[in-house]
Amino acid sequence: MFTKKVRWLIAMLVALAMVAAACGGNDDEGDADAPAPATEAPAAPAEPEQDPEPEPEEAAPAEPEPEPETPAETPEDEVEFQPAPTEEPEPEIELTATWRGVTADTITIGVTHLDIEQLVELGFASATWGDQGLVIRALADDINERGGINGRRVEVIVDKYNPIGATEAEAACLRLTEDNEVFAILFGFLGPAEVANTCIVGTQETVLVGGTITAERLADARAPWVNERVTREVSTGALFTLLEAEGMLQGRSIAVVADLSAAPQLEEVGGLLREHGVEPVLEIATSSQVADLIAQNQEWAALSERIRAAGTDTLLLVGNVSAGISNAALNGLEVDIWATDASGLGSNIGANVEPEDARGVITVGAMTNSQIYETDPRFEECLDAVTSRHPDVEIKHPATLEEGEPLWFTSLAGHCRFFQIFELLATAAGPILTHETFAEAIANIGEFSIAGQPYASLGPDKLSSNDSFQLLEQDPDRGARGELVPIGPMRDATP
Repeated sequence: MFTKKVRWLIAMLVALAMVAAACGGNDDEGDADAPAPATEAPAAPAEPEQDPEPEPEEAAPAEPEPEPETPAETPEDEVEFQPAPTEEPEPEIELTATWRGVTADTITIGVTHLDIEQLVELGFASATWGDQGLVIRALADDINERGGINGRRVEVIVDKYNPIGATEAEAACLRLTEDNEVFAILFGFLGPAEVANTCIVGTQETVLVGGTITAERLADARAPWVNERVTREVSTGALFTLLEAEGMLQGRSIAVVADLSAAPQLEEVGGLLREHGVEPVLEIATSSQVADLIAQNQEWAALSERIRAAGTDTLLLVGNVSAGISNAALNGLEVDIWATDASGLGSNIGANVEPEDARGVITVGAMTNSQIYETDPRFEECLDAVTSRHPDVEIKHPATLEEGEPLWFTSLAGHCRFFQIFELLATAAGPILTHETFAEAIANIGEFSIAGQPYASLGPDKLSSNDSFQLLEQDPDRGARGELVPIGPMRDATP
């Protein structure tokens, strides 16, 4: 029972998954093509009156004074830009120690990562994520070689944890905050270990970029906390908005079924559906545990009859999708299936689900792994940061990996986002880096882009960055067990 729960949670982690770097043009034009002023030759002096004499030979006109050389005309397509008038520079603020982990020269941060090697040994993961410490240090080195953050070098302390339970995560929290006195921690803790995030932002009062934010944990936070994820409410609202934009929502007879873990969100999801003009025909939360397949199948046998009797044409799954997909096929439900959560789809589809049964399941998400690897300039920055420093490391396209090959892409894409958010906020906080200035940066930063999220934003009441959404459909013919493929345009869902 416990192993299945963990398998699902680890699958969610592996799906960790921002993109337009704007380039400004310079429209100033110089005066290199202006004609030089004309210069007249001086007139010859008048001759005094005297007896006529044989006319002397006419003197040659006087040579004009040499003019300063004018630059050759610059072709129009090679405009010579003149430097702008210099202004008196503002006096620089002398860098000093401003907070725990911030000195005049350095910002010390902690970066956690999953102990994937141990998970592979225990059979909870099929492949490692490569050398995560190498990836983390390369991203920090890249920042430093670009001048650091407001003149300070970034120093990283790397720590790993096993997400099965919170014991190792809490120990890592104390090592980073008490022993190393870091200013911030990136990545945080996920899965069953995510309860240890309150150790970071609560008892240890340390900035966190990562983890999973909930209202209850946020209420206990005594330090700034942001992440790169979205809440179920936001992703579900985006799903309905995109379905409505494609003309797929109205006129549907939708049964909403939440698994046990998502039961608290059932009412909220139904409310969002009503806001889009659709009244659900059923709203049900299941009570069986994810890992108890026998109990699930028994519960779904009865539930399927209710779904069929209600005239349902669409099944909306909230939370874990495995039981709903497999039992819809098992019980012969002829319905379209939509899912509020993409984490259990794609290559992470449950082991108890036949890939063909998931064909056509529609969900919503940001960029797919293939899109990120092939088209995302913000990800490419991080890819270059690692491969330029470690040319022997091959970070393959995620769709080309053989079974058991290291998932370098997964590690790089995730850590890339955390570093980009931290660099953005710490830079905006200015040279006096404190919790207060970091919080001000969060409140005022507005819209930006990071790896995998072409549309992203933060604000005083928005602590999760992702605003990038597209409709995705499960295709069992791709990859070993299927992949999610885009079926609509990427949209900005910034509130």
